[in-house]
Amino acid sequence: MQIDSYDVFIEFNFKGLQYHGIEKIKLSTEDKVVLDAEGVKVTRVRINGKSVDFLSDEKTVTISTGNFSGIIEVEFEGKVRDDLVGMYIAPYDNSYIFTTQFESSHARKFIPCVDNPSYKAEFKFTVKVDKDLDVISNMPPQKIYYEGDKKIIEFLKTPKMSTYLIYMGVGKFEEYYDYSSQPIVIVATVPGKILKAKIPADFARKFIKFYEDYYGIKYQLPKAHFIAIPEFAFGAMENWGAITFRETALLADENSSVRQLRRVAEVIAHELAHQWFGDLVTLKWWNDLWLNESFATFMSYKAVNWLHPDWDYWGEFLYSETAGAMEKDSLHITHPIEVEVKKPEEIEQLFDDISYGKGASILRMIESYMGEEEFRKGISNYLNKFSFSNAEGKDLWNSLEEASGKPISNIMPSWIVQEGYPLITVKVKDNIIKFEQRRFMLDGSTDDKIYMVPLTLEVNGNKKISLLLDSKEKEYNVGEKVNSIKVNLNRAGFYRVYYDDLRILGSMNHLEKFGLINDYFSFLLAGIIPFEEYEKIVQSMMNEESYLPVLELASQLFKLYAINPKKYSSLALQFHESQEKIWRTKTDALGKLTYSNIIENLVQMDYNFALELSKEMANFSSIDPNKKDAVARAYAIVNEDSVFDEILDKYRKEKFDEEKMTYLKAMLSFKKPYLVSNTLSLSLTGEIKKQDIVRILPIVAYNVEAKEAVWSWLKTYMDNIRKYYQGTGILGRVLSDVLPILGIGKEKEVEDYFNKHPMPESEKGIRQGIEKLKIFSRLA
Repeated sequence: MQIDSYDVFIEFNFKGLQYHGIEKIKLSTEDKVVLDAEGVKVTRVRINGKSVDFLSDEKTVTISTGNFSGIIEVEFEGKVRDDLVGMYIAPYDNSYIFTTQFESSHARKFIPCVDNPSYKAEFKFTVKVDKDLDVISNMPPQKIYYEGDKKIIEFLKTPKMSTYLIYMGVGKFEEYYDYSSQPIVIVATVPGKILKAKIPADFARKFIKFYEDYYGIKYQLPKAHFIAIPEFAFGAMENWGAITFRETALLADENSSVRQLRRVAEVIAHELAHQWFGDLVTLKWWNDLWLNESFATFMSYKAVNWLHPDWDYWGEFLYSETAGAMEKDSLHITHPIEVEVKKPEEIEQLFDDISYGKGASILRMIESYMGEEEFRKGISNYLNKFSFSNAEGKDLWNSLEEASGKPISNIMPSWIVQEGYPLITVKVKDNIIKFEQRRFMLDGSTDDKIYMVPLTLEVNGNKKISLLLDSKEKEYNVGEKVNSIKVNLNRAGFYRVYYDDLRILGSMNHLEKFGLINDYFSFLLAGIIPFEEYEKIVQSMMNEESYLPVLELASQLFKLYAINPKKYSSLALQFHESQEKIWRTKTDALGKLTYSNIIENLVQMDYNFALELSKEMANFSSIDPNKKDAVARAYAIVNEDSVFDEILDKYRKEKFDEEKMTYLKAMLSFKKPYLVSNTLSLSLTGEIKKQDIVRILPIVAYNVEAKEAVWSWLKTYMDNIRKYYQGTGILGRVLSDVLPILGIGKEKEVEDYFNKHPMPESEKGIRQGIEKLKIFSRLA
C-alpha cells in the first residue's frame, strides 16, 4: 500500500474534551486498507461519495477495497486523553491546553492512519475551534476565517513526513518571534511565561545556522516553533517544525543557573539536529531508533561546544552520556544498539542510555577514527541521498565508508549488533606493549565476545599510535623502551582500560583523568580492585583543579555515602570539604557549576555546613542562582520542624518550573521521613506535575534518612505512577536508577515485590535495577 496524502479536518470541543473529524486519505493498494486507530471511533467510511462497510476492533479499522487507487474518506471522533500520549490535556494554573505526543506509535490515538515511520505522506490540517483559542501545528496557517463564535484555521501542507512527527496544540499561547532570517523562529508558552523566551530563541537561531553549514542542507520548513508544554512526559519531542519541550527544558533567562542554561541549550540543539536527522531522513523501522537518537545526541554536543567552547561540552558528554551508557551496558540486562522490534509495544523500552548515550559514544569513537571532515562529508552525503525518505543503519555506514575510505561497515557491527563493550588490559615490558580484551561486566563475570577496538595511545609523552585490536590479545613493538603510556586518548573510545601497573601512566588531560576515575570506580564495583586501591586514587585527587574529574569523584563518593553513610562518610566528606575551598571563589561557568554540585552534596552530608549555608536564605532572591538549590535544601534540613508549610507556600507561588523545582528539592531533603512522604503525596493531588515524578524519585532516593519511607510510598502508589506514564517506557528507566540505592538492605523484599507485581512496560528497567542493586549491595 502507498499513502500519498492526508487532508484532515478536525473540530474541537475544548470544554467537553472531545473532537470529531473527517479525513481524506489519498492512497493506492492492491488489497484491503488497514488503518491504525486506538481509542478513536470511526463512524463512517466513504469511497467516491458512497458509504462502504468497514471492520473495527480496539486497534485497527479494516476497509475492503481490492485493487484501488484514489481517495478514502473517513469520519471519526475521539476524546482528549488524560495520560501523556496521543492528544492529551496538559493542565496549568486553572486552565489547560490540548497537546500531542506521538512518538513512537501514538498518532493512531488521535487520527486513523498508517502509523508506521516508513509510510511517509503529506499532511494538510484544517482545525475548527472556539474563536478565542490558538492552534499550533507543523506548518504556518495559510488561511484563518470565522463562523460565528468559531474560528477555522487552514494550515499549509507539510512535506512528506512520518505520522509520529505530526504536532497539534490547542489553547491559549503567548509567542515570541525572531524574524531576523529564515526560517522564522517562534517560542510559544502558556500565558505569563513568555519572559523566558529570548535566550532559547537566540540559541535556536544560532544552532539552525550551525546545522545548515554542517549538513550543507537548508532547514526545510518556513518556521521553527519551540513550544513549552506545562505537562510533558519526555524532555522534548522533535515534531517537524513544531518542537515540544518541558518548560524546564526550554525556558531560561539571565537569572537562570549555569546548569539550567546548559540543559536548555543541549535540548534545543538535540531537537534541532532531528529536523534533518530523523525528520528529513527518517528510520525505516524502530529497530533503527538509535540512528535517530544517537545521532541527535552526538550532534547536540557538537553544536553546543561550537557555540560555547567555555562550557567544554565534550566533557559534559562523557559525564552525562558515555558514563551512563557504559554502566547500563555492563549489566546482563542490556541490549545491542540495533534491536529487532516486532511490535510497537516493544519500542518504548528502547528509549534508554544505550540508544542515546552508547550510540552517540560509538559515533564519537568512529569520528575520532575517521577524522572530523571525512565524518561530516559522510553525513552530508547520507542526508542528501535520503532526503524526504527512509533509511537504515547500513546506509549511514556506507556513506561514512565512501567518504573516508576506511572499513566502517566492517567495524560497526561489532558495536551495533552485539551488546556490551571490552575491558582492555595493558601490560608493558621494555619496548613491548601487550593488549588483552575481554567483555567488561559489573558483576565480575565475562564472556567470549570480541570487539573491533580502534585503540589510541600515547607513549613516552609524545608518540601517538592508532591501531585496531580485532583479536583477544595483541602485542605491539614501540621500537623504544616504554617509560610512560596512556590508552584511549581524550576518552574517545567506548572501552575501559586497566593498567597492570598504574605507576607507568603518562600525564593526562581532564578527559583522560575522568576516564581513569570512571574506570576504576567500575573496577571497584566489579571486584577487580580492592577499596584500598580506589581510595588511593581518591586521595591523589583531593586537590584536583580540573572540573570534570572533580564532578565525577563527587558523584561517586556521594553514591557510596548513600549506599552506606557510616562506612564512606569520612572519605566523602574529606573530598567535598577539600574541593569546596578550591571552587568557592571561581566565577567562570564551569567553576560555578562544579561548586553548586559540591555544596549540594555537602548540605546533605554535613549538618554544620548546612547550618552555615542556610543563613543565606534571608537574601535568597539576590544570591547567585547557582547556589539556590543548595541553600534551599540547607534551609529545609536545618529548620525542618517549622518550615514545611513555608517552603510549600513558596513552591505554590512560583510561576516557573525552574524555580518550583528548587523548592521541591528542598522539601525532598527533610530528614524526617513523614515530611518526605507528605511531599511525595503532593503528586497525588496534582500539585506536583505528573511529569515530575520521574525527576524527583532519583533525587529523593539519595535521602538516606527517608529511604524506608520512600520505598513504602512507592509501593503504595505504584499503580498511580504507572497510569501517569502508560504508553511510555519512562518509569522503567527511572526504576533502573532508583532501585539500586533505595533497595540497599532490603534486596529480597524489592525482588519479591516486583515478582508479585509484574510491570511488563517497565520490566527491563526493573530487572536492570535489581541487578545493579545486588552489585551495589556488595559495597554496603
